[in-house]
Amino acid sequence: MMDIHLFSTIYVGIIGLLVGSFANVCVHRIPRGESIVSPRSKCPSCNTEIAWFDNIPILSWLLLGRKCRHCKTSITWRYPLLELTMGVMWASIVWFYPTEKYDPVFLTQAISLVTLLWVLTLIDLETFLLPNALTFPGIALGLAFAAYFDFFIDSLIGTVAGYGIFWLVARLFLMFTGKEGMGQGDFKLLAMLGAFMGWQALPFIILLSSLTGAIIGSAFLMLANKGLKAEIPYGPYLAAAGVIWFFWGTEILNWYQQFMGLT
Repeated sequence: MMDIHLFSTIYVGIIGLLVGSFANVCVHRIPRGESIVSPRSKCPSCNTEIAWFDNIPILSWLLLGRKCRHCKTSITWRYPLLELTMGVMWASIVWFYPTEKYDPVFLTQAISLVTLLWVLTLIDLETFLLPNALTFPGIALGLAFAAYFDFFIDSLIGTVAGYGIFWLVARLFLMFTGKEGMGQGDFKLLAMLGAFMGWQALPFIILLSSLTGAIIGSAFLMLANKGLKAEIPYGPYLAAAGVIWFFWGTEILNWYQQFMGLT
């Protein structure tokens, strides 16, 4: 008989794959201002509707030889990648969560956060946009979870401070350089992270995302010969730092306090 924890992990992972298929619709349509409900999915090259049997996560992509059944245009890697990573992330959250502390609301919170952040990351990488259609509901969802877990005030402060800090930085940058240094989508993404985790998470998220963004972004621009003035998306670094704090923030804070001799 299969262990219940293993069964739950596989079951949730399969649901994650299916949600990943729908997330591909969101990544493609939301930046274009299109409905995510209708019409049915179509091949972006030949505009032919995709049959249900050609829309099975991962499997259809492999069986079709990574090409559209009708026009034979290659199907971008993003589709199976998003489906696979979504399934793996959902399954990992359940697998590594202690069964003795099982809380379905926390699991829902964790799954909701990583799903939103992964979709926003891919949209930002493709379009340099972080749509309000995702960040605003994300803020509301974070506040709702905070109310359930009894840290609503910290969450509300985190929302306001998250937006306000980046707004102030952007205004000062514009004042001194005359250039836009950060998009408003980044303000709202940090506000969403503050809503999910409270204001206490903001210093770590800002510090880590800034450091990794500066190092990785600069290295990429130099290797790509684009120069240091080219635009790079900042959302993925915020998302990665947010996920790290959400799952390991307590351990990081304890390590820091021990390192500084505060405990």
